[in-house]
Amino acid sequence: MAGSVVWIVVVATLLAGIVALNVAVLRLNMQAEELERERNELATRQDQLEADLSRAAAAGRIETVAVRRNGLVEPVETTYVRLARGRE
Repeated sequence: MAGSVVWIVVVATLLAGIVALNVAVLRLNMQAEELERERNELATRQDQLEADLSRAAAAGRIETVAVRRNGLVEPVETTYVRLARGRE
């Protein structure tokens, strides 16, 4: 009789351990899914920001903003200045 009680306690302990292990694995899986969802959201946001940056950095847009907002004018002609060798 005492031997069977010991076996019942051993089996019950093992079953409780298995249940606890399954619960821990389930929690880790849920955390992994949450992190994967967050990673996907961040990747999408990064793509959006890169597209915004690309549009904002376009040369034509920068020139237009410089002319309209800051009153800059385009040069009519380009002049090159040849510098004499300086004193060393």
